[in-house]
Amino acid sequence: MKRYIEFLSTISLIVLLLSTTIMVAGEDISYPTTEWQTSTPEEQGMDSAELAGFFEMFSQKHFNMDSLMVIRNGHIIAEAYTPPFDADMKHHLYSSSKSVTSALIGILLQEGYLDNLDTTVLSLFPDRTVQNVDANKEAMTVRHLLTMSSGFACDDMATGNQSLHAMMNSEDWLQYALDMPMGSEPGTEFHYCNAVTYVLSAIINEKTGMSALDYAAEKLFAPLGISDYAWSSSPQGISYGFSDLQLTIRDMAKFGYLYLRGGEWDGTQIIPADFVQASIVGQIETGWPDTGYGYQWWYVPSIGTASTLGWGGQYIDIDPQNDRIAVLTGGFTENTRPMLQGYPFFYSTFALSAGDQALPQNLEAQNQLNDVVARIEEPEPGLVESMPEMALQVTNQNYTLFGPMPIAVRGALGEVGTVNPVSLSFEFSDNSQQANLTFMLDNGEAWILPVGLKGIYEVSEGPIGPVGALGEWETDEQFSVFIKYIGDAKLQRFVMNFMPNEVNILASEYTGSTTYAVQGVVMEG
Repeated sequence: MKRYIEFLSTISLIVLLLSTTIMVAGEDISYPTTEWQTSTPEEQGMDSAELAGFFEMFSQKHFNMDSLMVIRNGHIIAEAYTPPFDADMKHHLYSSSKSVTSALIGILLQEGYLDNLDTTVLSLFPDRTVQNVDANKEAMTVRHLLTMSSGFACDDMATGNQSLHAMMNSEDWLQYALDMPMGSEPGTEFHYCNAVTYVLSAIINEKTGMSALDYAAEKLFAPLGISDYAWSSSPQGISYGFSDLQLTIRDMAKFGYLYLRGGEWDGTQIIPADFVQASIVGQIETGWPDTGYGYQWWYVPSIGTASTLGWGGQYIDIDPQNDRIAVLTGGFTENTRPMLQGYPFFYSTFALSAGDQALPQNLEAQNQLNDVVARIEEPEPGLVESMPEMALQVTNQNYTLFGPMPIAVRGALGEVGTVNPVSLSFEFSDNSQQANLTFMLDNGEAWILPVGLKGIYEVSEGPIGPVGALGEWETDEQFSVFIKYIGDAKLQRFVMNFMPNEVNILASEYTGSTTYAVQGVVMEG
C-alpha cells in the first residue's frame, strides 16, 4: 500500500506540473461561463476521422448512449445527442454526483468552515449520540470519507446497495449512517459506500446551515454559469450527495473543466488547487485493475486520467496531459459497466491523438464526423411492414392484469414512487407508424402511451414524467415495448406474448437486474 501511494504521489506531481504548464502557456484561456466555444477537431490538434470512429463505437445500441461530447483546449470539438434526449435537457448523474459533493468539501476548506481534512467526523456532529463507537470510529476523518476508506462495515459494490437501501428506509438517514458498525481501521481499506457521501453532504448542512444543493448553487454553480439543476434531498432536507444531481451535459463538462483548470475559473479560485490535484489522483488502492480512488474521483494511473462515474454510464473524464474532457451519458446494460464500458471509454478517449499544434483542415474527415453525428441525432426511420394478424386481433382488447406491474416514477427530483396498472389495451392499425398502449391505473386514471413503430421513440408526458416509447413485433405473437426515461439511465422493456384472450408480460429494467412477469386476461362480460 505504501509503495502504491508513493507511486501515485509521483504521478500526481507530474500531472500537476503538466496541468500548470498548460494553464501558464494558454494565455488565451477562455471560460464557458456564458457558452462554450466550438471548433473543428483539426484546429485543436485532433483528427476528425478518429473522432468519427470514436463516436460510432459508443453510439452502438448496446451502450444505450444519451450523449457524448469531447472538449479540447476549452473548445467543444464534437458532440452528439441520441433521441429522445437533447442538449437542453438535464441528465441524472447518479454517482457522478459524488464528485460534486467532494468539490463542496473543498470549498468548505477554502471558506474556513472546515479546519482541515483530518478533522474527525464525530466531532462535526456534537449533538448526535452515536452507536457502535470504538477507537476506529473515533479516528475516522473527513479525508477517510472522501477516499471511501471510512472503515465502516459497508460495501455497496459487494452487497448490492443493501446499506444504501437500509439507510433510505430509516427514520433518520444521518443517524443510520453514523451508527453503522466499523469493519476496519480507517484509511486502510477501500470500500465503496453511498452512506459515506451522504455524511459528507450532512457536514455541509452542519457547517453552513445550507443544503449541498443551496451551497452549490451559490458557491459552485453560479460562478460557472450553471442555472439549470436539481438535486434530491432526504426527508431531513439533506441533499443526497451520493446521487441524483441533475445537470445538462454542457454543464457537466463545465464541472470537468473547473478541475482541468486546477479549481480556478476566470481568475477566481473556486476550489483550492491542492485539493483539486489530490482529488484526481489515487489516494488509495481500490482492488480493481489499474484503478485508484481520490477524493470521490476515480483515477487510472497508467494513463493519468481521472473520471466521475455514475450508475448506467455517466462519466466526466478529464485528461490533464492533453487538456481534454470527454462526457458520456446513457443507460448501459450491465452492473459491471466499469469493466465493459468505463475502461473502454477511458482508454479509447486517451488513445485519441492530440497534437500540440493545429492540424491541416481535412474536409473529408470532418464530413465523415458530421455524418456520424447526423446518424446519431437523426436516425433514419425504419420501414413499417404490415402488421401481423395478431396485432388486429388484440386491438381494443382490454386485458385485466393478475399480479402487480409497478412502473417507477421519476420526477424532476428523482424517484418518487410507482404507478400501478390494473389493466391494459392496445390500438394497432395496418401500416401504422404508431401504436397506442393504454394503461388503466389503480387510481382510476388512464395513461395513453404513444409507441413509435419505426425504430424511433415517440415522446410524451405522462404520470412517470417525460418518456419516449418504441415498439417492435419480434414474432407474429410477440410485441416488445421499450420505455425510455428521458434524461435518465432507466429503460424499461415489456415483452408481450399474446395468446387467444391472454397476454403474458415479461418486464425488465434494462440497466439493472429487476425482472418480473405478469399475466393479463380478457374478461368476458
